[in-house]
Amino acid sequence: MKPSLSIIFFTVSSGAGLGLLALLALGDLLDQALPSDALMQGIAVALALVAAGLASSVLHLAKPANAWRAFSRFRTSWLSREAVFAACLFPVALAYGVLAWTAEGGALRALAALGVALLAWAVLVSTAMIYASLKPIRQWYSAWTPVNYLLLGHWSGAVLLLGLARAHAAHERSFGWLAGVLGVAALIAKIGQWRAITAGARDAPTLERAIGVPKYPNEYSNKYANKYANEGAQPPGMTMARARLFDVGHSHGTFLTDEFGFVLARRNAVALRIAALSAGFGVPAAWIASGATNAAVAWLAAIVCLAGLLAERWLFFAEAQHTVRLYHGAPRT
Repeated sequence: MKPSLSIIFFTVSSGAGLGLLALLALGDLLDQALPSDALMQGIAVALALVAAGLASSVLHLAKPANAWRAFSRFRTSWLSREAVFAACLFPVALAYGVLAWTAEGGALRALAALGVALLAWAVLVSTAMIYASLKPIRQWYSAWTPVNYLLLGHWSGAVLLLGLARAHAAHERSFGWLAGVLGVAALIAKIGQWRAITAGARDAPTLERAIGVPKYPNEYSNKYANKYANEGAQPPGMTMARARLFDVGHSHGTFLTDEFGFVLARRNAVALRIAALSAGFGVPAAWIASGATNAAVAWLAAIVCLAGLLAERWLFFAEAQHTVRLYHGAPRT
């Protein structure tokens, strides 16, 4: 897939903001709330990140004026659910911020905090499912996609949260452990997704499979295998022949080749994975382990973390291969 910078920024920025909002709210519910001024700063930063991401996503639309139509398909569209949940999140988060600013406690504040956490998770899951529900793209059509979106959003949010906690000397130890656990979980999930993509290449869609000519001798159903094996014959159409595309049907690039024909060299993919892991996990982990409380260092660690996740998200799109590529010369996806 052709990586779109607006969508890449949207998913990383809003993911960090949503993760931070959810962690702030959960900390409040578990009696680990930051001081009122720090909590307000955290809510402001989180909402700014979410708003910036949503604004960026609108730029991806061919006709931004029609963005309102996304709200009309809630029952069938993950994109619509994302839009509805995001629209509901802002007033609830603002109400929670007001209650936090006035140091209001009790059931109302707890209810607002719970609403913020649930809505933040709903937006994250909806965003992830936009991609995870696309069966023609095997790299996305997996449980790894929502798991990674959730964990990476909470990991980047935890880095921001720990920076606030250290700046205000509040719950540093507990938030440090939280960030460490989320970082390890996110790293394992990310590596697991990459390994799954690599392992799935063997069973990737091919032209041979499209017309019933498998690459491997055992690549047909057990029913046919047993039937023809007993008769000592080869199943019809199940030879080891190679299918080849004679003509793609056009002599110039099209929308499909522009959007779905992006090719990423393996060497570049490996280099970007290393960069994503180093910046997205290595630098923040070093900062967490150092115990540094300087605000500038905290912001630097958060920025480097987000930069690493931007590289990770660019790879997420660049490595995705739609099955339509088979009709335009690709041997497999």
